[in-house]
Amino acid sequence: MRTDRSVSIPTLLEIAPGTMDALGDLLPGVAVDLARPLVGTGGEQTAEVAERAREQLPRASVLAGLDGDPASVEAVAHEIRTRNATCCLAVGGGRVIDTVKYASAQTGVPFVSVPTALSHDGICSPIASLVGADGRRQSLAAVMPAAVVVDLAVVRAGPPRATRAGAGDLLSNLTALQDWRLAAARGRDTFDGYSALIAEASAHAFLYLAGAAEELSLETLARGLVLSGLAMATAGTSRPCSGAEHLISHALDGLLRGEARLHGEQVALGTLVAAEAHGGVPEELRAAFRTLGLPRRAADLGLEPDVVVEAVLTAPSTRPERYTILDEIDLSRGPVEELVARALGD
Repeated sequence: MRTDRSVSIPTLLEIAPGTMDALGDLLPGVAVDLARPLVGTGGEQTAEVAERAREQLPRASVLAGLDGDPASVEAVAHEIRTRNATCCLAVGGGRVIDTVKYASAQTGVPFVSVPTALSHDGICSPIASLVGADGRRQSLAAVMPAAVVVDLAVVRAGPPRATRAGAGDLLSNLTALQDWRLAAARGRDTFDGYSALIAEASAHAFLYLAGAAEELSLETLARGLVLSGLAMATAGTSRPCSGAEHLISHALDGLLRGEARLHGEQVALGTLVAAEAHGGVPEELRAAFRTLGLPRRAADLGLEPDVVVEAVLTAPSTRPERYTILDEIDLSRGPVEELVARALGD
């Protein structure tokens, strides 16, 4: 059992409309050196938002086209060293944030998370999810951001699909925590109640407000994803927010390769399967999926049920050390087909 705890948390957290155009006022109060900032961003749409960030920081340079792969990480690290950057801003979606986060960890430069979409809980976590050359997603140790700035107006203007993906990732905390408790009961992991409390409370808060007004729901989602990142940092592992549902998503990444769907979409399907394996999908969770428009059937992601079945069958092999409910059920094809049919039959 841990007898001490030291957790790095962002010095600044701002979640409100209009924060993108206030970076010049917000960041000087943060413990980052703004002498030579590097702004990392993605494609055309996020690059336009990144330009607004650059205008707030006259000494900043911009590196666009980041895509969450090893080449993007190397490009950021090279730019940091070449320009002797004093800090990095990640302005974009999950791929951009994970790219800058990992490159910053490799070079020892602090970074600021400025998400343009709430697509997953990586906006404030010490873990980077990157796609390797083989098309498989890897979770790598990185660093917590020095600051997190979420402009709700920017996020609201983004793709609704990305927001739904973030909702799927946040709600998956509920099955991830069931798996963590199970693993601890079997002597396969150590459970941390404090971290679990943070992850569970953030998911439940969003679950109960899923049908609320858009602005309230969006802000609750942003806060929930930030808290999920804090839960992982506190636990020193992704366990509070990653269980069987994430293993199923990892397996789908491998099966679909370049055709993989958004991480949070895949995790949403995995959450239903994991919940069913744990004894049944709670009605309030199904209701939230319906209200939020989350995928509830394989066809909602353009997949055949057999693909999801195959993902469940191969999921444990993606992280053999991570004990989940999938290690306790019959993983013969017939029973798994029945499980998937029950889980995704609504």
